[in-house]
Formats: sequence, structure tokens, C-alpha cells
Amino acid sequence: MKALITAPFHQAGLELLRPHMEIQYENYRETGKIYFDEEELIEKIGDTGTDVLIIEADLVHEEIFEACPLKIVGCCRGDPLNVSREAASERGIPIFYAPGRNADAVADITLGFMLCLARNIVVTNSRLRDGNLRIESTKDIMRVFNEYGGFELGSATVGLVGFGAVGSKVAERLKPFGARILVHDPFVADEALEAAGVEPASLNRLLENADMVSLHCPETDETQGMIGERELARMKPSAYLINTARSFLTDEKALLSFLQDKRIRGAALDVFNEEPLQEDNPFLALDHVICTPHLGGATRDVVRHQSEMIAGDIVRYLRNEPPSHIWNPEILEGKGGSS
Repeated sequence: MKALITAPFHQAGLELLRPHMEIQYENYRETGKIYFDEEELIEKIGDTGTDVLIIEADLVHEEIFEACPLKIVGCCRGDPLNVSREAASERGIPIFYAPGRNADAVADITLGFMLCLARNIVVTNSRLRDGNLRIESTKDIMRVFNEYGGFELGSATVGLVGFGAVGSKVAERLKPFGARILVHDPFVADEALEAAGVEPASLNRLLENADMVSLHCPETDETQGMIGERELARMKPSAYLINTARSFLTDEKALLSFLQDKRIRGAALDVFNEEPLQEDNPFLALDHVICTPHLGGATRDVVRHQSEMIAGDIVRYLRNEPPSHIWNPEILEGKGGSS
């Protein structure tokens, strides 16, 4: 077998695969090449004799499956929507993926945002550097303490919208601080939330009570635009919004308006409707908003996690053992040992 790997892949994953196949590794973060054009990818697969394709950002639609004799596809994402599940399943081709691969990384950056917002770390650093925060007298010191001292997470109520892989890990990180944690997730039973040490809440109650609202939902028809003008209006004027999930969970225009008018205190955003983030993005002009360029899941540890998950499942599949994370489990029906 021959594998073409265009996703970032850790050495540990490569070593798992090498006894089973020849590997051509072309990490798109190094090559700068993402295959958005089907013809280009078809040509590449043909030239390399690839039958095992492992990707992250490339588009693997029906045309690829029609033209190429693929046997296995690995997608280093938690939502492999860039791969045609239907086309793969019609041909009995498994799609292995990596749910939760970046949960720890996103939970870490979320907590970092909370601390930076609560203690005004980013804004005071910026103002000190650009000379807009001068401390030359006792009066200045008192003013800075009063304006930028912030609050402790232990005194705050934090609202988590979504309690999946990321939301639950954010809660774990918050508990040692002593914060009150409200959670809204209609797909998790109240009993399960209480057992996890958090407080179930309706979305309205969460928005009305939280000092920080943090979004951790997938983007679906139901969640798209779930935080709009009416929901933002329910938040306390002193509250912050954090979004490390998907930009389209919010009405971005409404959010910008609320922040510009200071109808909520601030925000931390890692995701935007238009990416990559451009220097003229209006959120960048607001010093009470922390902006990062979709870095939440970009740690080197995530590369290791996804590599071991994908490589491990491919090896299990080749050994006729049950894989742990398969996007289209219907293709396993009738496959001995893997059903």
C-alpha cells in the first residue's frame, strides 16, 4: 500500500504506519499546498499511486472517489465535512477521523482568554507599550488599580454553552478556581451535568446570570446564529463573550454593534466569519476585544493526538480489528471482526 499524507503528522503516527505501507509525507503547513481543486488532487493521487489518503484541509469530494482507487481515507479533523461520506460509503471506503483531538488545546486557550479578560492583561500590556498608560503618581496608581484590577474567576459565574469534548474540559479547568459554572446543552441530561459538578441552565438564564459566556457548540442548522441581538441583550453590561468554537454561532454584526456601543464589557474571539483575519477587521479596532487568528487547536500536541488516532485506527482496520473513530461505520457491516 502507498499513503499520501498532506496533513501535519507526528513521527509517532508515521512509525505506526510504516510497517504497513510506503509513505509520501507532504505536510501542507510546510509546502503551503492545500488541494481545493479536484483535478489537481486526482493527478497527485495518480502520480503517487496512492491508495491511503490522509488529509486535513484538502477537499475530497465525489469526483476524487470516482477517479481514484482509494482504499482508506483519514481526515485529521473532528468534523470531516470536507470528505464526501456518501461517496466513500458507496465504495466501502472507511473514513477515519479525530474527534476531540484539539479539546485540551481549545480548553486551554479558553481559560487563557478568561484570565486575560478578568484581569485586563492584554489591554494593560498594550497601553503600557504604546505609552497610553502612564503611572507617575500615587493618584495614577489608584486610578489604574480601580480601572484595571479586574476580578477573580472564583468570584465569577461562567456560562458554558455546549458541554461536549471542549466544554467539559473548560469546566474541569475552571473548578479549581472556584467559579460557579452554568451549562446549557439540550443534548446532555441535567443529571449528567450535576454529576459533573456544574449547574444546568436554560440559555436565557445562563445569559442573564453569567459574567462570562463561552461558546462550545458545533455549527448546525439549530446553532447557527444562536447568539443574536436578542440573546446579547440578555447579557449583563459587565459580561464578556468568548468564542473559540465557530463564528457563525453568533450574529457577528450584532456582536460588533454591542461591543462598539459597550452594551457588553468585552469579548475574546478566535473565530471570524471571514478568515484569515485581515488587518481591517473592525474587531481589531476595539481594545476591549481580544482577537486571535483561529489558534485554538493549533498546538503541536494536537498534531500528535490526531496522528496517533488516525494511524492507530488504520492499523486496527488493516488487522480486521474494530476502529475507534470511523465517520462512516456503515461500511463495516459484514466485515468480520470490525462490525
